[in-house]
Amino acid sequence: MKLGRNDPCHCGSGKKYKKCHEATDDAKEAAELAAQTAKAEAEKAAADAAAEADPEAVEAAKKATARAASRFTKPKERIATAANPIRRRAV
Repeated sequence: MKLGRNDPCHCGSGKKYKKCHEATDDAKEAAELAAQTAKAEAEKAAADAAAEADPEAVEAAKKATARAASRFTKPKERIATAANPIRRRAV
């Protein structure tokens, strides 16, 4: 459960949370968020650098993705040909 601004502080000082530890807790949360963001940006930069270094791998990944996506698309309608007539049931 998160403390409200006007609740007593969790340290037991008797002060309201907003006057005692709110600023330090907010700074700690901001630092953690900044670290997570920096880590995500570093991973993205590394992935981009790897893609630039090996364009064949990128093309192979695109083709694999296209093949996987094609499994989930609607099949094309069958076209009647002499070799493959479409037979309909009599109603």
